[in-house]
Amino acid sequence: MATVLRKPRFAFLVAGQTISQFGDKLHHMALIALVGAAAATNTGGLELAKLSVVFTAPVILFGPLAGAMVDRVNKRATMIVCDALRALLVATIPWLFVTTGHLWAVYIVAFFVFLLGVFFNAAKMALIPELVPRDELLPANAALTFIGRFATVGGIVGGGVIIGMAMWGRVGWSDYAAGFYLDAASYLISVITLLAITVSHREQGHAAVVAPSLAPLPLKRSTRGLVRDVVRTLGVVRRDRTMRFVFGSLIALSLFASTVYVAMTYSVQTVLGRGTRGVGYLGGILGAGMIVGSLLVGTIGGRWDKRRTILVGNSIIGFLMMVGGAFFSFGIFAPVAFIGGLLLAPVMVSQDTMLHEGAPPESRALIFSTKDLILGGVFMLSALTVGGTIYLLGRLGVDEPYRLVLAVVGLVILVTGVAGQLTLIAERRRVPTR
Repeated sequence: MATVLRKPRFAFLVAGQTISQFGDKLHHMALIALVGAAAATNTGGLELAKLSVVFTAPVILFGPLAGAMVDRVNKRATMIVCDALRALLVATIPWLFVTTGHLWAVYIVAFFVFLLGVFFNAAKMALIPELVPRDELLPANAALTFIGRFATVGGIVGGGVIIGMAMWGRVGWSDYAAGFYLDAASYLISVITLLAITVSHREQGHAAVVAPSLAPLPLKRSTRGLVRDVVRTLGVVRRDRTMRFVFGSLIALSLFASTVYVAMTYSVQTVLGRGTRGVGYLGGILGAGMIVGSLLVGTIGGRWDKRRTILVGNSIIGFLMMVGGAFFSFGIFAPVAFIGGLLLAPVMVSQDTMLHEGAPPESRALIFSTKDLILGGVFMLSALTVGGTIYLLGRLGVDEPYRLVLAVVGLVILVTGVAGQLTLIAERRRVPTR
């Protein structure tokens, strides 16, 4: 990790994405605070489910096409433009809500903010192999996750604390307005940092080795060409065993994220009486666990089997969700969040590294935007399902529906993770030894 961070261009990329990620998390905390202030008590969980649609719909509707477009343009310039536009949009949200008095207007602007994030993330992930050699991809991904988690902690914990400060009322700002304005400032700082990166369109002499089944796709400029590239790349994903495994494992990751977002966020905010600040503390604990997990995988993770790392991590995360559902309290959520983050970081780093190693250089952004499509699609569907289920169970008189849903989804993730491990063991036993 220290080696890759000493590379100036990669270091600037890390700095830019870290600041931008801080803005992303601060933006989320401001949206949560706004929903908490505007929604009725019995509809808060449902409003959070609606919010999940807002930030997942862009990648579902435009993800692969956005990736195909990013593969054809300057990736650094794409990131700069995206963050500049995001700064402008988020700064208008407080005024928009005060003017209209409705959340739907905020959701419309937030949709475009997250759409720009689709382009930004695809460009960032496609740029990494142009900055580091193939044999340093895992520590590079670990370094991005490791340092990025500090931004997560700062954006969530700091965001929760900042939004909850009483000083904003004295300057005429509401708590959520302060969050959006600081978010806009973070995006502008990210733009300045990214301007320091100078990268050519070429692979700088260390392009990844492309497997025969993953031949580079021809470049096309027309919309028809973009669609054709998307179809061909999805076909590559379907035929390649490693790609299928990674994309399949993303389902468990999305189930975890959506259930925690809907079931735990609102319950911590209201049922457990911790407010937005409590949500921030819990997210910060999760981020701290990811910092430790990123450090571990970045230093000794090169010796780990990536598929086993993903399966074991998912299994234990599912078990931790069951523990959280059984012992539904903030005191239990805190250690569960830390251990969950400790396991989540190696899972995510392993997934990204496997995709970097297998993706064609001309289609990296498309591959990673397809990854975001799967994450976003499953997240949105499961968030709506979880939010609707909690709402219906509450109307039917079921006590503590949040903890029930948390435990059930955890059981599903645990069972699928264990089944995957058993399948992996069976496959290795069938491989003939010499």
